[in-house]
Amino acid sequence: MSVAEDLRSLGASGLTIEAVHNGIDTKAFAPDGPSLDLDGLAGLPPMDQGVVRVGLLGTFARWKGHETFLRALAMLDPALPLRGYIIGGSIYQTDGSQHTVEELKVLAGSLGLGDRLGFTGYVDNPAAAIRSLDIVVHASTQPEPFGMVIVEAMACGKAVVVSRCGGACEIARDRVNALTHEPGNARSLSARIQELATSSSLRAQLGAAGRLTAEQRFNRVRFANEVASIYRRLAGTWN
Repeated sequence: MSVAEDLRSLGASGLTIEAVHNGIDTKAFAPDGPSLDLDGLAGLPPMDQGVVRVGLLGTFARWKGHETFLRALAMLDPALPLRGYIIGGSIYQTDGSQHTVEELKVLAGSLGLGDRLGFTGYVDNPAAAIRSLDIVVHASTQPEPFGMVIVEAMACGKAVVVSRCGGACEIARDRVNALTHEPGNARSLSARIQELATSSSLRAQLGAAGRLTAEQRFNRVRFANEVASIYRRLAGTWN
């Protein structure tokens, strides 16, 4: 729906626009399966049992909200048993459109995050990375068409904190299948992370609801059926 509105705003009001949400493999992205040693990838010592892991997965595009995430972590009580992870890397060809890992590490250092934060680099199995976390953060500061990582994390049964903008608003229902925060507002994001980090029951509740959302609304069979239906209708108009 968000993309449809963007098209209409660009002068496509005379066209027939049908929104079809993305589908994911809910067998590959599922609660059960392999996980990763995030601490080993980040070069950090292992954590004590019971420490909550919260991570942001994605490219280093500036609008993905890495700075907001880092500032949100820095606002948490250092005594809170939690470690944050930035999972991913730079993939774009233009430096101006993305952060470098060095830039983010400098910011993390200036915020005093120390070994409360790890950088894993690129991982080729995002489902395994997600299963290694307790909380997955979506921190985009600008509207995006969908937000695939939100649904992937939900499908893995993880509690998700979602930025209230763009297509993400069509996926997340606050306090039903996710918690939401104001885009770009580190204090708002920090409060949501704090709430989830201190309540295993809330994490479990949202994780179960998120898995159900992924299975019912974002599975690949639903996606294929909706796309096929559009093609069949178009084929009928050409006959």
